[in-house]
Amino acid sequence: MSKGMNIALWIVSALLAALFLFAGGMKLLHRPEMGAEFVKIGFPAWFSTFIGVCEVLGGIALLVSRVRALGAACLSVIMVGAVYTTVIHQPAQQAAVPLICFALLVWISYARFNESRA
Repeated sequence: MSKGMNIALWIVSALLAALFLFAGGMKLLHRPEMGAEFVKIGFPAWFSTFIGVCEVLGGIALLVSRVRALGAACLSVIMVGAVYTTVIHQPAQQAAVPLICFALLVWISYARFNESRA
């Protein structure tokens, strides 16, 4: 892998890690409000806590070299659910952010898994 590609992967990983640490932290710190948002769209309130924990752990994993590819793969699964939920319950154009995050996570996961094989 080229040096430029490696730098780009690090930058994107760090930005996504910050995004997921913030989003997951908000779900964990403001649990009653976030739980109510999840209930409003048809999920149980505890699902907010579960997603928050997954996002925080995934954000940390994006910063750790040995598990970065796995963390990106796991977070991409969460983003599939986020895209679906957004398209179903909100205007479809609001799904752009989770869709872009999904694409970046798949790119990171693919590049890092291939890097570990080499």
